[in-house]
Amino acid sequence: MQEIGQVAVRPALLLTNKNSGGAARDLAPAIGRLEQGGLSVRVESPGSVEVLRRLIRDSEEAVVILGGGDGTASAAAPALRTLQRPFGLLPLGTANDLARTLDIPFDPVDAADVIARGETRRIDLGLINGAPFFNVASLGLSAEVVREHEGECERKRLLGVLSYPLSAWAAFRRHRPFRAEMVIDGELLRCSCMQIAVGNGRHYGGGMTVDEAAEIDDGWLRVYYLRPAGLLSMLWMLPALRFGWLRRTPEAEVRRARRVEIRTRRPLPVDVDGELNGNTPVVVEIEPAAVVVFAPPRRPQERQGGGP
Repeated sequence: MQEIGQVAVRPALLLTNKNSGGAARDLAPAIGRLEQGGLSVRVESPGSVEVLRRLIRDSEEAVVILGGGDGTASAAAPALRTLQRPFGLLPLGTANDLARTLDIPFDPVDAADVIARGETRRIDLGLINGAPFFNVASLGLSAEVVREHEGECERKRLLGVLSYPLSAWAAFRRHRPFRAEMVIDGELLRCSCMQIAVGNGRHYGGGMTVDEAAEIDDGWLRVYYLRPAGLLSMLWMLPALRFGWLRRTPEAEVRRARRVEIRTRRPLPVDVDGELNGNTPVVVEIEPAAVVVFAPPRRPQERQGGGP
């Protein structure tokens, strides 16, 4: 830390993802706000996940700030897990579900103000086969949505988060139910499913809610599965998917857990924070209070945790 006159200046490392949906916007105002808050900002745009993680590991005492979306945060998670000091987030992606969960503003200047104020929140990480993630791991319909979304880069660029419903419709038309076995904290459950999701955070998929009781610092995973349903039933469930009301619908089962093992008759792709990453079988676990992030404090009066 340096001192210029009477003002203490802390080094900061802003890592931007050139491929994020909003990364092309001018970051000068956000950097200016960080510098007003006493940070001396160096900007890097790593060209690979390996370089991103190396820059975080080698950041010494610099405040690490991620300029990107959920994919950037998930890619950085293994390095952030060992950082053991607060990191910042400027939401520049398409969905920005981690920022949504943490009540971090989507405007880069307002998000920079959160970092400059220095408020922090210690949050959980999910682990899928030992690899950390922030938001959700899922298979079935959601993985088909990701595959459709990745194949429509131009639509994603033009429409941003509004492209998700189009991808979801295309995926639903070709999706077929599957059979799965889940071991949830030692209890065996067999199901015919359209989708299984295991959430650490609150939001995923561009603003859908895992469960209305979920929090990213409550020490629990939320698990849900959707039974096979037709188009009308799926349309009826859209508000439940959006607001986390699935436990109120007959088409879904919702549990909380600390460890979930998922097996399927044939390997199925798994969506982890919006990226296809491996296949079943998988084991998902919770690592409570694993990382510290600059974020507003949780507002318990607005969100009531708990529930089975």
